[in-house]
Amino acid sequence: MSEQAGSPVVVGIDGSRAALDAARWAAGAAVRLGAPLLLAHTYPDEATFYNGTAMMIDAQFIQELREDGNTMLDAATAAALQDHPGLAVERDVRSGTAASHLIELSRAARIVAVGAQGAGAVTDYLLGSTVLRTVNHAHSPVAVVRGAPAPASPDARPIVVGVDGSQVSEKAVEEAFALASAFGVGLDAVHAWSGEKQHGLAHASKYVDWAAYEEGEKAVVSECLAGARDEYPDVPVTEVATQGASADVLLRHAATAQLLVVGSHGRGKVMGALLGSVSQNLVHHAPCPVLVCRTRQ
Repeated sequence: MSEQAGSPVVVGIDGSRAALDAARWAAGAAVRLGAPLLLAHTYPDEATFYNGTAMMIDAQFIQELREDGNTMLDAATAAALQDHPGLAVERDVRSGTAASHLIELSRAARIVAVGAQGAGAVTDYLLGSTVLRTVNHAHSPVAVVRGAPAPASPDARPIVVGVDGSQVSEKAVEEAFALASAFGVGLDAVHAWSGEKQHGLAHASKYVDWAAYEEGEKAVVSECLAGARDEYPDVPVTEVATQGASADVLLRHAATAQLLVVGSHGRGKVMGALLGSVSQNLVHHAPCPVLVCRTRQ
């Protein structure tokens, strides 16, 4: 991660409790990474209020919105410094849309953190558009900070990373090792593989050497971790290869983790439009913060 040395951990602030939780989590991550914390707030502009028409908003009202934003950032700064008084905290206040603001800042960010809304049938089913757009299109890894409550600082629990042998998961493995090393914790590398029912082999299962198949799936994990293990020999690793649906398996392991790291496809017109089904499930339902990674472009 040397190319990202000095890059800030960015967190979106909107005055919500979830944003303050994200600020506290981001502050702890920034301290461990040796990075500054950048608090970002976006207030509406003319286009936001009037759907792109040329109507003018009273300048005094715009000024009040800007001042309200700075008040929110004051509260977020206090929350971040409560646990980490020596942390360098910067701020970026501008007009526009929050997702566009965070995506632009992600070009130079180490991580962008956003707060998930509280639990509930609606909020668990559909996260806010700012969160999803940021996750789908940011240039840096994006942490969706969820959990009740999110820890203010990294603790002794492991980091869990999803591994599937694809190029998509390579970035997740790289980020997970770097964070585990910075946090001083272990890493659980989890790979879920499909069994006879998923492959439609229920009637032919007696002809399949499932023990050999499972050994092959375990080898996938070891192969994916080899390079990163050499780079981060200080990180203790537990390899897990188990049969089951990927999202279900990762959610089980996330129950005892402080962070879940997963990969995502690039930002093309099609692939960048939506998260994959597994990543989307985890972002909506994980009991801990979720870091979604993709290759920088």
